[in-house]
Amino acid sequence: MIELYICLILLNSIFYINLNRISKILNIYDVPDKKLKLHKKRTPLIGGPLLFLNLILILLFYLINDELIISFKLREIISFFLLICGFFIVGLYDDKYNLAPEKKIILTITIIFFSIIFNSKLLINEFSLSFYDSRVFFDKFAYIFTIFCILILTNSFNFYDGINGQSLINFIFIFFLLFFLTNFNFFYLTIIFIFLFILFLNLSGKIFLGDSGIYLISAIISILFIYEHNIIKTFKYADTIFYLACVPGFDLVRLTITRLLNNKNVFYGDRNHIHHLLIKKFSILKSNTILIFLIALPSAMFFLLELSFFNIIIIFTIIYLVLVQYLLKND
Repeated sequence: MIELYICLILLNSIFYINLNRISKILNIYDVPDKKLKLHKKRTPLIGGPLLFLNLILILLFYLINDELIISFKLREIISFFLLICGFFIVGLYDDKYNLAPEKKIILTITIIFFSIIFNSKLLINEFSLSFYDSRVFFDKFAYIFTIFCILILTNSFNFYDGINGQSLINFIFIFFLLFFLTNFNFFYLTIIFIFLFILFLNLSGKIFLGDSGIYLISAIISILFIYEHNIIKTFKYADTIFYLACVPGFDLVRLTITRLLNNKNVFYGDRNHIHHLLIKKFSILKSNTILIFLIALPSAMFFLLELSFFNIIIIFTIIYLVLVQYLLKND
């Protein structure tokens, strides 16, 4: 494990030293347009490629040490690479050429479908809920439900990304919680280590995560959530996973409903996301602090206060809607 961390430090140091050169070679920038993108200068969208290089290094380390070969079958490893690499390429292409939302959805659905075909362990056939005594079975609809879950998770994370540090802080929280729930699985700690470095670059305005980063992390989290639920049994109830993605999920639903009511295309962006509303009134630091509170609140109510699902949803919904209404009123 020490050797892995040394290699990761070397890789990220080389990347940092050659940041401008790598940015020019990839030539993928987020250019401000004074409409949806209000940052001051064009910024490299290379957080995804940096994360991808780190992930490849981690996977190679586990393969060389036979840990992945022992734990997973070849078909599973193929499905992991298909989902992760497929999502990363779609996101990278979108960063470079601005892929239409409808095409992104078709491509991601196709990638998810073939990943599940290779690996039935990624299929969500059933789950339990904390407020329902019987297990929920999907039978013939398992493929549709699994694709729907991964698609919603990916799009909610993509909708949620908008200001420096926001998405990475959300991902760090998810992996920290997974680290503790799985009795200190050091794979999660290693990913957090990488996130912290990318967070430093992001907060200093040197790089953005980009769609390639969001899609890549969404694929990783989807695999981890499903395996932790289906195989390792870390999550007794499926609603535990819901708490981890509550804020992006709520914002996705709110924006979709709002756009439909205003006869707007639900797939095209605006500046009504919760992070946009926050940044209009507060600094990035205060905005991210408020978002950290919202992110941690559902899990804290479940794991620490042991409140029921409906109480958590009612309390969180009230806080979320009051905050949004306050921000809209003062916009």
